[in-house]
Amino acid sequence: MLAAVDPLTGVGCFLAREHGYSPAAARRLTLGDRLDGDHPFPFERLVEGSCRVGVLNTDAPGLRRNAAMRSVMADQGVGSELRVALVEAGTAWGGLVLLRPRGARPFSVAEAARAQRLGRDVVAAMRRYATGAPPEPSRLGRPPGVLVVGADEVVVAATPSARDWIGELETLPAHALAAPHMPMESTIWNLTQAARRSDTPALTRVPTRRGWIVLRAQPMTGDKESAVAVTIQAATGTELLPAMALWHGLTPKERAVIDHVLEGQATKQIARRLGMSPHTVNDHFKSIYRKLGVSAQCPPERS
Repeated sequence: MLAAVDPLTGVGCFLAREHGYSPAAARRLTLGDRLDGDHPFPFERLVEGSCRVGVLNTDAPGLRRNAAMRSVMADQGVGSELRVALVEAGTAWGGLVLLRPRGARPFSVAEAARAQRLGRDVVAAMRRYATGAPPEPSRLGRPPGVLVVGADEVVVAATPSARDWIGELETLPAHALAAPHMPMESTIWNLTQAARRSDTPALTRVPTRRGWIVLRAQPMTGDKESAVAVTIQAATGTELLPAMALWHGLTPKERAVIDHVLEGQATKQIARRLGMSPHTVNDHFKSIYRKLGVSAQCPPERS
């Protein structure tokens, strides 16, 4: 299970999985991980530490979750879990979880070390995926979607367009999207959890086949036990820029150039503001175009 996070907010933005835990079990384990003393390798701790890898076993020797969490693993047929916090250049990009069934050989210390060395290549692959989507807002052309998630993590209300936007995430099958009671989607659950933990609005930007969308969640009463309102819509250029700068590897100076462009400044004005020559500004433009995969040429005029 490979989960990416918005590099600015740390909230989940896309997920790839093959087998692994069921969505319900993954949610139970994630909640359990956040209880004090429940997990020796929570992702938050792996992100901050020098070792990015942890191995947990159901009943083999070595570190374990507590009895309740081991029961969830056993019910899922899992004997050993290896988790890797994906951190590169001081930025957290997500996490990778590998599982082995009960009765199989647990993950070894040597395998954990190899997994940590693999982390940089996994981050590079995730960035290629994210930057493969057009660096532009979604072209879905639907009104913003709104849904309300109750304290029991059940969707209690949703606008018709919300189902269309959730379909853009491509994590729920068509029959689930069409069901009268829509199941909780993994990205939205991660977002609502982030909002509940901080008692403040949470945000994530997600790449889709038709461009980027933005999801926001906010507790409706400022209470951790209250319902959470979620909105989904096409991301604006202003919302995308900070994340695009990280996903595409823009330098601070390239980001500064873009900020001035968005203010409507010409090349000479940007050069004066940033204390560089117009030639250097143009060099930054060329680098930005190359990294974003866009053309610097203007479209032909129409008669």
